[in-house]
Amino acid sequence: MRGDVIHCKIHTANPHYSHHAHGENRHRVNVVATVTCTKPVAQLSERVGLYKNGTIYKRSGVATVAGKKFVKQNASRRCVKNKNYAGYAKASVLFPPGYSPRTAKLSDKSPTVKISKCKKK
Repeated sequence: MRGDVIHCKIHTANPHYSHHAHGENRHRVNVVATVTCTKPVAQLSERVGLYKNGTIYKRSGVATVAGKKFVKQNASRRCVKNKNYAGYAKASVLFPPGYSPRTAKLSDKSPTVKISKCKKK
């Protein structure tokens, strides 16, 4: 057993209108989530969901990294004005050999935000 400790935290940002994409990917609602650990771990995996009015609107793929201490993933879909959006993220951590417990599950939910405009301000 090791004497040092690795702490990991997950954070889901507020969903927001995003106009920086091009073509048909313009005018989207985007939510980003990150997992940050104090030291590199064997593996980090994260998936993000974007909810519109309480129903899943977009689910991201799983982002997985090995030997790192940070992972970031997002979910985005076409913006629909005057709707309430929230983000939810789930992650799993596989700690290096010798750490106990060997795995951890993390989750986080953003506040629900109303997006009233789907245009650049």
